[in-house]
Amino acid sequence: MPSTALPKPAIELRGVSRRFTDPGGHVVGLRPTSLIVPEGQIHGIIGFSGAGKSTLLRLVNLLERPDAGEVIVHGDNLTRLSPAGLRRARHRIGMIFQHFNLLHNQTVADNVALPMRIAGADPARIRERVAACLDFVGLSAKADAYPGRLSGGQKQRVAIARALAPEPHVLLADEPTSALDPRTTLDLLDVLADANRRFGVTILLVSHEMEVIRRLCQRVSVMEAGHIVEQLDIAGGQIPAGSRLASWLADYGSVGPAASPSPVGAPASVPHHHFALEAAHA
Repeated sequence: MPSTALPKPAIELRGVSRRFTDPGGHVVGLRPTSLIVPEGQIHGIIGFSGAGKSTLLRLVNLLERPDAGEVIVHGDNLTRLSPAGLRRARHRIGMIFQHFNLLHNQTVADNVALPMRIAGADPARIRERVAACLDFVGLSAKADAYPGRLSGGQKQRVAIARALAPEPHVLLADEPTSALDPRTTLDLLDVLADANRRFGVTILLVSHEMEVIRRLCQRVSVMEAGHIVEQLDIAGGQIPAGSRLASWLADYGSVGPAASPSPVGAPASVPHHHFALEAAHA
């Protein structure tokens, strides 16, 4: 029988760790942790506040440098690259932040163009990519507007367009919907799912909102106390019975047999709640 080749890893973390000392003198951070995300997958990271989710995400593009271990993205071992090599590798890793991180004294088009200008791209190519990415997120008419005139959902769409402009292999999303209302959240998830389908970009997404993870991700890693304690396939939004995540939901959220969410891209009602692990654990 012909063998089915497994997708190549887009992201591979090998025994990475990162420790900090908090203001109270406690050592916190990420314990030695490994993770493989295949090319083209949308992979979620979920856990309580302080579990190490954002630290893990920032290790993928070395915004945080690990104390130990290796970070490999699209075949490049980032931990072994020279500073110039790392800068080049980062051009293929897009990032979406919780609070948008837009430059408010720059137009929407200039914000989207920024990573390509930093990379020294050809001006004609920059104009082409800015126009294409703003069209993709539905904001072509806002190219000359300033971020202060945009809604929260529009700002995050600009951030997505900016992350996609350099044509990244990998997209990192750190709580991209936490500042948005439920209806806008659903719209943004549609945009991310469409980016994955159309461009084949691998997405690693951190969220404490279970509804976001269910609707968007094919696989989820559950973090606790600084390392990954469970990895689950959740295609179709189903949480496997008997898993640690199902137990958390039963203890802290209105899980029960949660209604199956509509597939991203299909008409859907706004969810009545977003199961937030942080809020439940407060």
